[in-house]
Amino acid sequence: MTKKYKSGTFCIDIQCPKHKDLESLQGHAYLDKKRTHCKECKAWKFFLWLDNNEYRIISTLKEISAKELAARLKGIDTVRVQDLTIDEILCL
Repeated sequence: MTKKYKSGTFCIDIQCPKHKDLESLQGHAYLDKKRTHCKECKAWKFFLWLDNNEYRIISTLKEISAKELAARLKGIDTVRVQDLTIDEILCL
């Protein structure tokens, strides 16, 4: 079952049927075959655009509250400052 391509997704995310031919390959062999095998794929074009513009995909943390972020920035245990305001935390 192929999902419709949505901007910013990769082949494996949309379950591209062409991706099965590449699963056994790694490293340069994978990239070399992918360059010809998927040259019209929008997900692959997105990946190439990222690479050409020197962008990287990074894993993000779950959303945290501003109060927790303030405590982490100050290096304080979040449990110890749960009753304080953000301003009070930042003043510590």
